[in-house]
Amino acid sequence: MSKIVNHAERRLEIADACLAVVSRAGLSGATTREIAKEAGVSHGIIAHYFNSKNDILRAALQRSYQQLAERIDANLNGLSGTEALRQAIHDALPNDEEGRIGEQIELAFWAYGLGNHDIAEERWRSYTEWRRALELLIRGAQAEQHLSAPDPSLIAETIICTLDGLGAQVALYPDRISSDRMFAIMNATLAGFGFVTDNDH
Repeated sequence: MSKIVNHAERRLEIADACLAVVSRAGLSGATTREIAKEAGVSHGIIAHYFNSKNDILRAALQRSYQQLAERIDANLNGLSGTEALRQAIHDALPNDEEGRIGEQIELAFWAYGLGNHDIAEERWRSYTEWRRALELLIRGAQAEQHLSAPDPSLIAETIICTLDGLGAQVALYPDRISSDRMFAIMNATLAGFGFVTDNDH
């Protein structure tokens, strides 16, 4: 009797394989044959789960953001206010090898999105979700510290732009910026908006 394969699980396996290939060979090397080889399936199997290479890339991009969101959510348990906001931002920093590879994949998708509407739209959808999640944390931190300004969306976009800039540096020059420096930059950014904790005094 043949093994029953869960459709959603197989799609995730292929998306993970795509991320592995992109991290190793870039998007130019992420052919469907290479992705199939990485996933341990035949090239023909890919067509049963995805209509095109673009579909695979979009699923891989979704998977990358999902993994980040899950890691952030797991570490927010029991935290609130400024501590929760700071934890989420620190978890989003590429301060280890996994994070560095993730940023390299992210940069590759950015470049690909310049000429690919579907990938650009997927990138924007994920950006919007991340901004909204940050806004909720920012509102909680503002309430805790009795801050009424600036607008949470402005703070969220500033944080994301700073994170993206640090991520690009880490992806391109991993030996030129340390984890401590990244944490210091983000802590200074938060302090500039009035978010401080007891450890900052």
